[in-house]
Amino acid sequence: MIKQKTKIRTLESGAVRDTDDGKFEYFGFMHPLNDYSFAKYMHEHRKMADGSLRDSDNWWAGFGLNVCIHSLSRHMEDLKLLHAGFFVYEKREGKKAERLVYKNKLKVIPDNFKEITVEECCNAIRFNADAYKLETIKPKLL
Repeated sequence: MIKQKTKIRTLESGAVRDTDDGKFEYFGFMHPLNDYSFAKYMHEHRKMADGSLRDSDNWWAGFGLNVCIHSLSRHMEDLKLLHAGFFVYEKREGKKAERLVYKNKLKVIPDNFKEITVEECCNAIRFNADAYKLETIKPKLL
């Protein structure tokens, strides 16, 4: 039997640990401002029509690849419009939502309008991409 030599590091405090060679660097892969923005977005979208809050992990159960890809596509189109210099608003009337696109920013935004931002688009795209990805990798892991 061949014994492998383990690399050890000794920290300034005297604590001894193995090296971090080959380990995932989660901290460096994620930025706290992005994570904060995403958590804020997700929390704001927990509120149901009846005023109750759904569990934060509710989406883990899945809602189908088609729902994910359709939603992701809509938000991607909003992002493309914003990137091209347009202003995008969501007009709500009851349960119906409509996207409105303007060349200039509205000076007065009606109460039933919501301005769509780049940040919101990116968070919605991240959510739908994560939901889609989870539905494809979860069966492989179970």
